[in-house]
Amino acid sequence: MAKITSIRVLFFLASIYNFYVHQKDFKKTFLNGYLKEEVYLDKPGGFILPKNENFFCKLVKSLYGLKQAPKQWHKKFVKAILLNGFHYNGANQYMYSKFTKDFSVIICLYKDDMLTFSTNMIAIVETKRYLSSIFKMKDLGELDTILDIKVKKHSSGYAFNQ
Repeated sequence: MAKITSIRVLFFLASIYNFYVHQKDFKKTFLNGYLKEEVYLDKPGGFILPKNENFFCKLVKSLYGLKQAPKQWHKKFVKAILLNGFHYNGANQYMYSKFTKDFSVIICLYKDDMLTFSTNMIAIVETKRYLSSIFKMKDLGELDTILDIKVKKHSSGYAFNQ
């Protein structure tokens, strides 16, 4: 998860450069990662096949509650975002940026949500479209709440109210 200090710096930049700020929520986040390790589970209660009472279930994809789930999901996200021309932020592994002559886009991950900061609304729409083709996401539109903090955009910047 991105550090709150990094998120505050992004809002400072958004105030100075008049960025658009949009939010998306990833659906079933930790069900998106693939496991490298072999993980086995007991069969669900009541699931008994004759002559196979001692069989186990092998997981192929991660589940909520597995220690590996957040890391595997993040690996999948990183692979997808880097393929789209984004770059790591050296200060925070949950922030990614893409700069062209026409626009700049910064993505910030926190929990199972994503903030997109950009100088250009078309860049935000293209980024959302690309990520939605890979992950199931809910578009929350322009940011109004982050980490239970209400956010309001003003002509001079952003106001936070908890």
